[in-house]
Amino acid sequence: MTNAQALTLTTPSEREVALTRVFAAPRHLVFDAFTRPELLRRWLLGPPGWSMPVCEIDLRVGGAYRYLWRDADGTEMGVRGEYREIAPPERIVATERFDQAWYPGEARTTIELVEREGDTTLTLTVLYESREARDTALRTDMEKGVAASYDRLEELLASSPREETGSPSGPRIVQMAARSIAVRRFTIPRREIRSAMGTGRRELMEALAAQGVAPTGPWFSHHLRMAPEIFDFEIGWPVAAPIAAAGRVLPGHWPSGIAAQAVLRGDYEGLGSAWSELNQWIAAEGHTPAPDFWESYAVGPEATADPAAWRTELIRPLIRQARAQA
Repeated sequence: MTNAQALTLTTPSEREVALTRVFAAPRHLVFDAFTRPELLRRWLLGPPGWSMPVCEIDLRVGGAYRYLWRDADGTEMGVRGEYREIAPPERIVATERFDQAWYPGEARTTIELVEREGDTTLTLTVLYESREARDTALRTDMEKGVAASYDRLEELLASSPREETGSPSGPRIVQMAARSIAVRRFTIPRREIRSAMGTGRRELMEALAAQGVAPTGPWFSHHLRMAPEIFDFEIGWPVAAPIAAAGRVLPGHWPSGIAAQAVLRGDYEGLGSAWSELNQWIAAEGHTPAPDFWESYAVGPEATADPAAWRTELIRPLIRQARAQA
């Protein structure tokens, strides 16, 4: 049953709609629910009977997002846009344009999160190109649809573990999905890692832009071999389809399979201890880790200068689960 009383809809100006609701959760969890595809798919589902087969997010200023919903009859509804402002975990500003012409033009959405005593007030403001476009949107039962989605979000937040900044959350076992990736590989001394990553990111961005390819998620590093002084690793982005090789930028593959995952909130200085905790958990649980590991930089300095808001996913593929079930 939709809890419509929890949602407030106002029209601050002739071109705006504002939707406000309070959630019983800290705002970093609400921010995650709007920016992590695996969470968005669980609550932003549209009317009953619809699914969300496409949810792509490149969370950086200038990065794109793409959502696609589909019902049982095959009818589709899609929306896309570009991030204009990102201030984790307080504010997101993005453009919004629907594939269907149910209202004309491009809108601008602003999400603002204010936390007080453990609760978070979410205000979503949509600025349309015209009053006519706004009124068309209001005639689509916007309030009822958003209220239903926010009820699902409330349930998701209630089941989410509370995380402390600077400590890893989890760990847990996850199923990795196979994905196409674009990568740049390095085999270099430890001292050169920082400069190499900057150079590699620029090469990747230029190669993807030249091919008209947009990332479908946050950038990552994949460590293949790590000796005391020499690191053998690649950095890259997930992409919708294999790219063409361009100089040192190559097509790659993120394999499917099970993995142990933890999430570090905070500065990258905490990565060493976070990995130590994850590896100890893997051993204690009787799992056998693969020799490689991945770091996915979901929120980093590209999005915000505040290290407390950074979020890094630690992913260690597993060869097998050794512990027998009783």
